[in-house]
Amino acid sequence: MQTSDDMSTQDSSGDDPIRVLATHAGGKILAVSLHLPERAWMGGAVIGMAPAEGVEHLRQHASHSPQAHAHALALACALAAGEPPPEKAERLRTERRLAAEMIDMHLRRLLVDWPPSLGFEPRTNRYGEFHRRLLHAGEHENDFLLGGEVLDLVARELLAGFFNQIRMPHGIGEFLDRLAGGGSLSSVLGELIAQGPSTVPPERRTALLGTLSADAWATAVGTWPNAEFIHHPRYAGEAAETGPLARHAASPLVRILLERGNRISARLFAKAIDVADCASTMRHPGSEEVAPLIDACRPAPEVGLARVITARGALLCWVRLAEGRIADCAIVPAGAWNLQPDGVYCREAMCLHAADGNPEALKRMLEWLMLAIDPSLPFVVELVAAAEDAGAAPASA
Repeated sequence: MQTSDDMSTQDSSGDDPIRVLATHAGGKILAVSLHLPERAWMGGAVIGMAPAEGVEHLRQHASHSPQAHAHALALACALAAGEPPPEKAERLRTERRLAAEMIDMHLRRLLVDWPPSLGFEPRTNRYGEFHRRLLHAGEHENDFLLGGEVLDLVARELLAGFFNQIRMPHGIGEFLDRLAGGGSLSSVLGELIAQGPSTVPPERRTALLGTLSADAWATAVGTWPNAEFIHHPRYAGEAAETGPLARHAASPLVRILLERGNRISARLFAKAIDVADCASTMRHPGSEEVAPLIDACRPAPEVGLARVITARGALLCWVRLAEGRIADCAIVPAGAWNLQPDGVYCREAMCLHAADGNPEALKRMLEWLMLAIDPSLPFVVELVAAAEDAGAAPASA
């Protein structure tokens, strides 16, 4: 099985990594901590800039989802300045661009990053074929066709076994039979499920963050978020998980995995559903049946708030203007929810265990969990054995 000490992400080469430090004993995780580089929070970088300058800065330098960051800042600035909402054609073009960016990030994970983590060859060339075209989505009339090709990719190459029969699988047995029916993602999922469940007791589970409108966020948080919310956000006073699992936990196929305790696999399958949903958005943007990928409001004069759905979860962007420039900006990315000290990663990491006590098996589980949470920066997992007594120094596993 191939694993890496430094698990990379698609858009952050050269950045300082997220560092995971976990202490173990007897095949169980006793403690886990995360060390995040400051670059994970981008709001302060645009303060003092003109809106157009700030938008371009985020498009070029955001550690992830540059289109989402740029469009969030642009729309928040426009509303803060009292400008009218974008015309329908522009809104639909933005929806297609955001959907394409989500597809691109998901496909990088599903085709390139996940396969080698479980001993399969990455499909780098296949990803590259889509990546080059998805970068230019929203700029031409081929988005409808490209969305159709992405749907074909999911149905014929990633999860072929699930599309060979009309009836939905009932229970994990039929689910596994469908995985055996073919598809590169099916192979990865089958191997991941074979490693055993990642059961999390109800009291350790993290609430799932629903898709809220910008107005709802303004009501929940107020005109401007405080520093604690920016770095350790809460909804209704609780930590919450954002991302594909939160969006698709009600899917019958995802629910089968959750009920069996395969929470890491459930997140991976939810990504595939997200790809299909985003492909449908590229073909038919503006559908009233689903929430728009971007939404914004004006909580106060010269203050704008934008909410964007990204591949990794909800992105919130507050902007305050003064004399035509960005006087303040607060950006809360998905990682602020999922990677905080009592967020979903740390909670579920504390529930991992290796039946044979193998430290390498524990390390792989920690890596799979982080890959499933999908951080925006590279990450490194360090596993250390618990000291045998209070005076002993921990030893690296």
